[in-house]
Amino acid sequence: MPATPAPGAAAALIDSRPLSPYQRLVLVLCASVIFLDGLDTQSISVATKLMAVSLNVPLASFGAVFSVLQLGGLIGTFLFGYLADRIGRRPLVIVAALLIGLLTLGTASVETYTQLMIVRFLGGVGLGGIFPCVLALGAEYVHSKSKGLAVALLFANYSLGAALGAVLNGYVLAHAGWRAVYVVGGTLSIIVALAIIVWLPESPHFLVSRGRTEKLRRVFARLYPREHVDIDSLRVQTPSDADAATRGVPVREIFSGGRLGITLLLLGILALSYATIKVMTVWLMPLLQTAGIPVVKASWVLASLDIGSMIGLGLAGYVVSRFGPTRSLLPALLLLALTTMLVSMEISKLAVLLPSGFVIGLTGGIGQSAPLALFAIIYPTRVRSTALGLGGAAGQVGKIASPMLVATVLSMGWKPDTILLAVAVLPAIGVLLILGMRLSRHAKVSGVSQRVST
Repeated sequence: MPATPAPGAAAALIDSRPLSPYQRLVLVLCASVIFLDGLDTQSISVATKLMAVSLNVPLASFGAVFSVLQLGGLIGTFLFGYLADRIGRRPLVIVAALLIGLLTLGTASVETYTQLMIVRFLGGVGLGGIFPCVLALGAEYVHSKSKGLAVALLFANYSLGAALGAVLNGYVLAHAGWRAVYVVGGTLSIIVALAIIVWLPESPHFLVSRGRTEKLRRVFARLYPREHVDIDSLRVQTPSDADAATRGVPVREIFSGGRLGITLLLLGILALSYATIKVMTVWLMPLLQTAGIPVVKASWVLASLDIGSMIGLGLAGYVVSRFGPTRSLLPALLLLALTTMLVSMEISKLAVLLPSGFVIGLTGGIGQSAPLALFAIIYPTRVRSTALGLGGAAGQVGKIASPMLVATVLSMGWKPDTILLAVAVLPAIGVLLILGMRLSRHAKVSGVSQRVST
C-alpha cells in the first residue's frame, strides 16, 4: 500500500516542541496583516464626509460604497478560502495583501464616484480573502491546544487596527487631507506584503498533505535550526478517510429535530447585531461630523467603539459558557439598544459619546460573537460547520444591507439623531427575539442541547 500524507503527524511534531522564535515571527506577520486590514477598513469611514465633498456626490451615496466593499469581502472570503485549501495559504495571503495595498493606494487617486466603487469592491475582495488564509496559517503554526486562542488573538488585531486606525486616520485627515489617509494605509500594506514574501512560510500541514517533502524540510529547518527533524516520519501507510468523514452533510438537519425555531431566531439575532455594528462603524463618523463634532474628536469616539468591540469579541465565548446564551445576549443587546438611543439624544456631547462608543462596541461584539459560539454548542459535529457558515452568512446580509438603509433615509432628509434612534431599534428587535426564544418551548437552548447530547 503506498504511503499517504498524514497532516496530523505534523501537528504532533509541532506539539512536541516549545514555540520557536520563527513561529513567533509567523504569528507577528499574520497579526500585522489583520491589523492593517482593520486599519484600512476604518479609513473610508473616517474620510467619508470629505470624500463626498471632493467627488461632488451626496453623502448618502456612500451607503452603496460601504455595501459594495462588504460584497467584495463576502466574495473574497469564499473564493480565497476555497483556493487556499487547493494551492496553499501563503500565495493567497500574498495576493490578498498586495491587492489590499494596491487598491488602497488606488483609492487615493480616484476622481469619480464610479472609480471609487470599483476600487473599493476589488479592495473588499482582498480584505475579505485575507481572513480565512491568515487565520488558518497562523493556527497551523501553534500547539493544537492553542489553536483557538491563536485565532482569537489574531482576530482581535482587526479591532485593534480599526481602533488605532480611527485615531491615526483622523490625524492624517485633519493635517494632510483624505487622499493621504489612503497613501499611508496602502504604503503600510505593501511593506507588510513584501515582508510576507520574504519571511512567511507555507503551512506545514498543507505541505505534508501535498507531499512536498523538500519544502517541508526547509520550513522545519527554519523552525528548529538546532535539531534534525525526521521529515520521513510524517508519512504513514494508512490511507486517509477524511473524504468519507466529510461526505454528505445534511443541511436540512440544521432545521430539524426541534431546531427550526432556535436556528431562525439566532440567524435573526446575528443579522441584527452585525447590521447595528456595521452602521456604527461606517456611518458614525460622518453622522457625528454632520452634527458638528470635529473630525479628530469624532475619530476618538470611533476608536472607543473599536476598543470595546475588540474586548466584546474576545469575551463572548467565556460569557456564554459562564452565564448561558440568554443571560449573555439579552442584557448585551438591551444595553446596546439603550446606549445607541442615548447617543442619538446626546449626539453633541463628547463626554457622553466616548464612554457610549465603548459600551456599543463591547455589547455589539458580544451580540456578534455569542450567537456563533452558541451555534457551535447546540449543533452536532456532522452539521456544526454548516450551521456556523449559515450564521456567518446571516451576519454578512446584515452588514451589506444596513449601510444602504442608512443612506436611503439620509437622502430622505433624516437628521443624524433620528437615524441613530432608528438604529437603536435593531438590537431592540433582537431583545424581542430572545424573549421569544425563551417563551417558545421548542426554541429553548437547554432543550436542544439535551437532545444533542443524547
